[in-house]
Amino acid sequence: MSESSVRRDNVVLRVASGPAAVGFTINSLGACLVLLARDLDRPPEELVWLSSSFGVGLLLMGAAGQVLLRRGPRPVLRGSALVAAAGAALLATGPTALLAAAGALLLGTGAAGLVMVTPALLRGPAVGSRMSQVNAVSSVCGILGPLSVGMLDVQLGNGRLALLIAVPPLVALAAFAGWAAGPAPAAPVPTGPAPPASRPVSRRVAVAWAAVVLGVSIEFCFTIWAAARLQDAGLAAGPAGVAAVAFLLGMAAGRYGAPWLIGRGFPVVPVGCAVVVAGTFAVAVPDAPVPVIAGLVVAGLGTAAFYPVTLARLVQVPGMSAVRGPAFGALASGTAILVAPVVLAALGAALDLRAAYLLAVLPLAVALATAARREPSCP
Repeated sequence: MSESSVRRDNVVLRVASGPAAVGFTINSLGACLVLLARDLDRPPEELVWLSSSFGVGLLLMGAAGQVLLRRGPRPVLRGSALVAAAGAALLATGPTALLAAAGALLLGTGAAGLVMVTPALLRGPAVGSRMSQVNAVSSVCGILGPLSVGMLDVQLGNGRLALLIAVPPLVALAAFAGWAAGPAPAAPVPTGPAPPASRPVSRRVAVAWAAVVLGVSIEFCFTIWAAARLQDAGLAAGPAGVAAVAFLLGMAAGRYGAPWLIGRGFPVVPVGCAVVVAGTFAVAVPDAPVPVIAGLVVAGLGTAAFYPVTLARLVQVPGMSAVRGPAFGALASGTAILVAPVVLAALGAALDLRAAYLLAVLPLAVALATAARREPSCP
């Protein structure tokens, strides 16, 4: 193994613990939504704030990101890990809707900080491949999260307690933030005046930003509402939370293969959109849980490369600084997570989740495929 490969692997190893914790906790929100709806005797559509908490946190981090990151990634990494740990503990144990909402907001804000700081830690020309590797680890932990919630609910009747599993690793990440962040990057040597901003560059930023919004929107429509769709197809709340990991399983498999495909110039985003369309029909049309589960696996494979590839293209737009790129990425992700699941919930309340998936996901996939054709490839 070459020295550069070892160095790249060390970077991925150091950075992966934060996204792993985010994957475990945030991907558990869909299962927690179903369980909270049962525990509070409310329809799931009334608890959409649970999924919105992560989006709100990302918007807050995106707005403040350029200021927070000026001191480097270490303070953001340490503070975000502690806030996420506090939120996970409160959401796991809160007996009322108010306390659960407070925990969800803290968890969402802390997880958002970890998401924002990740591309800053993975800086370099291979950011696209590195993002895919780190997100593959996050996806595997995302499988363990809902599985733990569902299984613990079956055994103890309170699956939310599974979120406590993430608290010790988050506290450890805060304690060792200096090691996780790695050495500070050397200041760049100026080679001349910076080129002035131009409209073509602004258009590239807008297209790349919109692509992140579209890709994350598709991912979180499935992540947050998969368990509810399986419950609608006939599964009880606990088993639905367990079976919902089918989407995350497909996404994890796709993300492990994405770096190999990206390195060979494969059009992962347009092809992924076509796969998502097929998976969406399989999720929305059947009225039995088994074909819905199969559709979730297919949809997960299709969405696997959306976030790492679109975010890498955004932070690599010429003229995008190491501070602005992660902040813009957090704003894009927050916009998607705040809007898309809410729209899907509103459609589900007005019609049903089967129709909502078709009316929400299919246009998003078409729009993302169109945007992807306008973007350059990334390493």
